[in-house]
Amino acid sequence: MNRKRWLALLLFLLVLVGLALLGRALPGREKGPWREATVFGAGEKVVLLELKGSIPTGKALEDLLAQIRQAREDGSVRAAVLFVESPGGGVTETEALYRALKALSSEKPLVAAFGSVAASGGYYAALAAREIFTPPTAVTGSIGVISVMPEVGGLLEKLGVRVEVLKEGALKDMASGLKPLSPEERAVLQGFLKEAYELFLSRVAEGRGLPLGEVRRLADGRIYTGKQAVALGLADREGYLEDAARRAAELAGLEGFRLVRYEKPRGLLEGLLGEEVFGLQAKGEVEALLEALRGPGLRLEYRYLGGGLW
Repeated sequence: MNRKRWLALLLFLLVLVGLALLGRALPGREKGPWREATVFGAGEKVVLLELKGSIPTGKALEDLLAQIRQAREDGSVRAAVLFVESPGGGVTETEALYRALKALSSEKPLVAAFGSVAASGGYYAALAAREIFTPPTAVTGSIGVISVMPEVGGLLEKLGVRVEVLKEGALKDMASGLKPLSPEERAVLQGFLKEAYELFLSRVAEGRGLPLGEVRRLADGRIYTGKQAVALGLADREGYLEDAARRAAELAGLEGFRLVRYEKPRGLLEGLLGEEVFGLQAKGEVEALLEALRGPGLRLEYRYLGGGLW
């Protein structure tokens, strides 16, 4: 490469750095509140919150919690709709999401709308809403707790790999995946699942106004159609996202409303060149894959396995 090309490349890089610094210097571009984009309608704001895929973890969970917090603190937001298309996820993350949504629902009308699947942790999150709308053909329910722990000791033995575990405490290596669970270990872990299961039952009883005994009868892990869920009191009425949005506006006393969704604020450089230039859109998928391949480990989940392991 000759001298002119080197100078041109250096100048291009300097321009990119300058734009990045300028983007950081502009207020409200990268660290400001979530931007709003109108979905439909006109009038006062009803916010659309979206739970799609597994219950988020890490940065994705932080982002969703930040959106919920913004909807609660923004005085111009009169109501909210939670759209759920999720088979559930981790017990801890699901409870954190539920509590944030419950805080929002206690201050402003929040109505949930199911997609095709709103099961286990997806259903759990929706219990924070004042009302639940579901398509008659949706898959919901799956009230229960599960933990999938691969046991790889036999595979390692076939590969000629021997693992030594040094420990102090008889149960220190339980759920490591290196050996089958002992009866004592199984009893301890079953206690964890029982505690999470009872919490799920209490959330259903509170959110749906059902006797705990009735909830326990329904909570054997089976799935229900949306139509069945309405008949059993697990949801309020059949309907779709727009129906839920209109109901949220009605509960807020609005004659007309504008449904808005939150979007990620972008810096100046991202706006000019697009996120794809930096591989930002692929980053989340790669992280999810790495998370799934990190190996065996104990993880309690409110998850409908028919919706996928990940």
